[in-house]
Amino acid sequence: MKITQMRKRVSRVSAKDIVYTKLKKGIISCEFKPGQAIIEDDLASELEVSRTPLREALQRLELEELVIRQQNGRLKVAPVSVKEVKELFLVRSMLEGIVVLEAIENITEKEIQHLSYLVIMVKNSGETNFEDVDHFGSQFHTALYHLCHNNTAVKILMQLNDRIARYKRLAYFVDTKKTSEEHEIILDYIIKKDKLNAEIAIKNHVLDSMEQAIKAVEQYEESINNV
Repeated sequence: MKITQMRKRVSRVSAKDIVYTKLKKGIISCEFKPGQAIIEDDLASELEVSRTPLREALQRLELEELVIRQQNGRLKVAPVSVKEVKELFLVRSMLEGIVVLEAIENITEKEIQHLSYLVIMVKNSGETNFEDVDHFGSQFHTALYHLCHNNTAVKILMQLNDRIARYKRLAYFVDTKKTSEEHEIILDYIIKKDKLNAEIAIKNHVLDSMEQAIKAVEQYEESINNV
């Protein structure tokens, strides 16, 4: 392969990845609204890219179900629904249970200290600082993922969490005080190596978030209908 051809190939791949990252961030942050039509010409112009990397990025997002193809062949941002919330959080709760059991098996004192730090940061973020509570709470779960050797469970969780993150951006539905308390309880069971209660606690933590997310979706749908 000639150098010029190699450069073009690298450039095209880089453009595809950049477009994918920008679009995914826009969808998760709800900059692109649920159900919004995707006009490829407009999007290509806005992002200053050709149609090829744009289409490759959209195909990847379609596989991740953040973008869906309609019967007429046109694409749109995936809509939100209470049904999807229930499915996402229920599956996540089961997988988080698997993760915490394996994390207890592999955890060291150094990792306990790190988890303790994250729990403190969640608590110190305050009752109104949703962004920091969400950030440190997510880091807590990610730390557990690193301790889990079930790669399949972790891979699925990462995909689910991208879709769940979008629901969090619809409304700041997290009860920060309750979230802080739940992380403390989970950590306490981990330190005690109490697998049974750690699994129950983390599942309940996720399912509690599900109930809050359902309310957020209902409020969002109501606001759309009232426009």
